[in-house]
Amino acid sequence: MNHLEKVLVCLPEKERGALASFLSRVSANKITEIRLRAEAPSSVTYEGRNVYLFSGAEVRFSEQELRGIVSRLCEESIHTYSESMKQGYITLDNGMRIGVCGSAVCDGDRILGLRDVTSLSIRIPHIFRGVADEVLPIICNGDKIQSALFYSPPGVGKTTLIRDIAMRLGGGAKRFRVCVVDTRSEIYIKEFFSHSLCDFLDGYPKGLGIEIATRTFSPQVVICDEIGDISEANAILSTQNSGVPLIATAHGENIASLMLRPNIKILHDAGIFRYYIEIKRDNGGEKCIFSVTDTMRRLE
Repeated sequence: MNHLEKVLVCLPEKERGALASFLSRVSANKITEIRLRAEAPSSVTYEGRNVYLFSGAEVRFSEQELRGIVSRLCEESIHTYSESMKQGYITLDNGMRIGVCGSAVCDGDRILGLRDVTSLSIRIPHIFRGVADEVLPIICNGDKIQSALFYSPPGVGKTTLIRDIAMRLGGGAKRFRVCVVDTRSEIYIKEFFSHSLCDFLDGYPKGLGIEIATRTFSPQVVICDEIGDISEANAILSTQNSGVPLIATAHGENIASLMLRPNIKILHDAGIFRYYIEIKRDNGGEKCIFSVTDTMRRLE
């Protein structure tokens, strides 16, 4: 069962039919997200646009229906995911992540749980091989891997790209010891990594994961997704005296806006990354287009 089928079988029958009719007429590889809302229109992100009418009508769910959908997606073991739900997401097998919005139950700044689930953002992972073909020779020349930060707005394909980089570095003709800090369990897909020299730290905070990787696994490169706030950047910085190159991603529209973010500026000032590589999509959304900034020359 593929990811779209897994989502559809968890929906109530009436709404399932309306969405299935639309999904059957479009390319599954161009669907990046299905968003379900309580008492509001649901939508499918297709080719970068938000489709919210299906056979000319909106698809809506009740809060009770959303809870049932979450439970079925989690195979009736929603309690297993209670800790990550406090952080706003659930990650299922093979990189499928569900963002969860609702009313938080808090004790001061600490989230104890969620009630009244109001929205689900179901991100549909895609297995694409070869998306790193153009940039791989830049970050890996012979036996030398260079640190790089890939950036783009959300939904352009950063996770897909670094998954391919990890697989290619760990499973290519010249196989490197790759350690992947997979904080949200989105990168690992079994069929991608069954023949690679990749080790995964699943669910670890990035700073702690990088520290454990460099201290106990002697990796030739560390890979992680979506560098977060200043505390996370500081944690990464404290572990980067090992000389192990880091390949990571971040949200950013362009190099100028990226450098306005304090967390990235900290890492940049410390010289963590040699390359800053912007990811865009061509007009049809089929191909990644890369713009490379090499800090050994100058930062524009």
